[in-house]
Amino acid sequence: MTPPDTDGPHSVSVVICAFTEHRLADLTAAIDALRGQSRPADQVILVIDHNEVLLRLARSAWAPGVEILTNQGTPGLSDARNTGAAGATGAVIAFLDDDATPEPDWLEHLVAPFADPRVVAVGGAANPRWESARPRWWPAEFDWVVGCTYLGMPTVGGEVRNVLGATMAFRADVFAGGEGFSLVVGRVGASATGCEETELCIRLRQHRPDASILFEPRAVVHHRVTPARERFAYFARRTFAEGRSKAAVAGLVGPHDALSTERSYVARTLPAGVGRGLVSTCRRGDLSGAARAGAISIGLLLTATGYGLGRVGGLARRASASEEGFLPIRLVQLELTDPSPCAAAPGYGRARVLVRREGRPVGSVDVLLDEGRVSPMAEARIRAHFGTRGAPPRPTGASPRATPTPGVAVVVATHDRPRELQRCLDSLLATQYPCLQVIVVDNAPSSSVTRDMVQHDYPTVTYVHEDVAGLARAHNRGLQHVVAPVVAFTDDDVVVDPCWVRNLAAQFSSDRVGCVTGLIWPAELETPAQAMIEAHGAFGKGFATRTFDLDGSRPDDPLFPYTAGALGSGANMAFRTDVLRELGGFDAALGAGSRGRGGDDLAAFLDVIEAGYSLVYEPAAIVHHHHRREAGVARTQALNYGIGLGAYLTRAVMRRPSRAVAFLRLAPRAVVHLVATSSNWDPGPGADRARRLLPWQLLGLVRGPFDYARSAREVRQTPQGAS
Repeated sequence: MTPPDTDGPHSVSVVICAFTEHRLADLTAAIDALRGQSRPADQVILVIDHNEVLLRLARSAWAPGVEILTNQGTPGLSDARNTGAAGATGAVIAFLDDDATPEPDWLEHLVAPFADPRVVAVGGAANPRWESARPRWWPAEFDWVVGCTYLGMPTVGGEVRNVLGATMAFRADVFAGGEGFSLVVGRVGASATGCEETELCIRLRQHRPDASILFEPRAVVHHRVTPARERFAYFARRTFAEGRSKAAVAGLVGPHDALSTERSYVARTLPAGVGRGLVSTCRRGDLSGAARAGAISIGLLLTATGYGLGRVGGLARRASASEEGFLPIRLVQLELTDPSPCAAAPGYGRARVLVRREGRPVGSVDVLLDEGRVSPMAEARIRAHFGTRGAPPRPTGASPRATPTPGVAVVVATHDRPRELQRCLDSLLATQYPCLQVIVVDNAPSSSVTRDMVQHDYPTVTYVHEDVAGLARAHNRGLQHVVAPVVAFTDDDVVVDPCWVRNLAAQFSSDRVGCVTGLIWPAELETPAQAMIEAHGAFGKGFATRTFDLDGSRPDDPLFPYTAGALGSGANMAFRTDVLRELGGFDAALGAGSRGRGGDDLAAFLDVIEAGYSLVYEPAAIVHHHHRREAGVARTQALNYGIGLGAYLTRAVMRRPSRAVAFLRLAPRAVVHLVATSSNWDPGPGADRARRLLPWQLLGLVRGPFDYARSAREVRQTPQGAS
């Protein structure tokens, strides 16, 4: 870090961290307000957290007046703030949220207390700026849910345990020697977690008992509250996440210090709030008073539940160990016909090797690395093992000269992920497949960023807008614009293999083939969550080309064809266009973004097979999928998989009620199948085995029928084509 100036608190750096272009208007307002401060900042730093689109916009809008840095470390607010602190030159470093607008005298009041050498941190007041009216049920005691000053905090300046993240300042020497915000806690993207500033303040007081941390209520910012955060669903999610975040803090600094302020808040502030709400209802007939009392009770219960689960389940204790205990897995490839050694992976201790022969995948193996490399002995064993296997049969048409290449349209549905979409589109266009049509369906976007990016940077790509949220709706919207005989679908968070389109298209040489799926390979396994998702999802369906239908290629499986997940996944699938249209496209009551959560791909596979067509699984058609990195997301995805599976099976029964008897008879086998497909692969220390996700999937399976019924009703009320 650059040594701070030594001329006192008159040298001030202000750091703003931003992760999404969808807050661009808020970010502009914050920077404009900084320029009008009564006490100007000596340095303004904007840290862009892993978002190339936002980085480009920021450089064109504010450079060189604002220093623009990129977070090269772990995604999330903690390391973004640490990046800003490392680039700061001021003796005092102030932090401002990207959706907070400061009053003109904010910085003046915030830095004034640093004239006292004992002061190491100062926090200001954050007032909520509700986009509409403040919800009448929302208790002021819980304004911390939206990052604001809450009822129960001091009303005048003085000593506090910790500052608020939206408006705070620290002496620069707090960050000396690599110290700063902990990566174990803190917000990543739009997650509901937090407490990184709380942990830092507690740690400061533990290391410097004489240090002073102050609250300065005159240093005011106005914190925007979006409509999504005004809803009770966000209130519930955020209070539960706060409990888990507090558990993580307790695991780092000890429960006594972690809960010192909360004890008084729970014992005095919250009971008084419940009493005021009930009195308001009883004496004045104000029903919102009872609603506020109920919200306080529910918020306290959810926070306590989150804390209890975090502590009892060991989540907080494992949080600090997971980053150290988990060994990231490097994805490498080995081509048997190429004598060159595997690519080096500096800094990695293990790797997953995708073994290929003449480009076709023939298997995979996990190996330990020797100083970041696959050792010559290990590589020799891999080559010997896979080299002795017979060459896999090359599918008909795999050679570009074998048969005419049919025109292919690729539909990519996306929702507010322009940087992921860019990566996907670049890989698609790099395939250089002749007669390729690429269609992007912008599904219920919150801004025009994706449209502007596609139309400006990808003039050959067709842009389509679909107002109603839902992956199946988006795919059906894209299908309306397809002019090619084959239509493929993939997700915006994948990178396709150079021969992906060609290897999918080659399998449509027979008119009886209605659908082709391919291998979904992980793009990275850097976090425990990604390893859990890969282990549980069973995305890879093997390395042999297989054909499925109801006639000669029917597998010896009593669950076929209802175990459609064994045939492929929606991130890598292609259909004969006329067949998919003949079947009515995808069921809009299924899929991500609907209450059905998933199952739209499974239903389409089943429809194709029951219509008398074949489905081919072609492992040479590879896409590399970027699994979600965030902790806890594996459980959510397992729940969603279960809901999607239950919704898909419910649809099958509703379309043919006679299936209900068969499903009841096959239920025991189906449970065994679910357990068997939950991989035994051990992701290693720091990540649980995949079978721990099975209860969440079973819970989703029970929910699926109810969610599908609601989703189908909503589809009838909002017919396909409404836009």
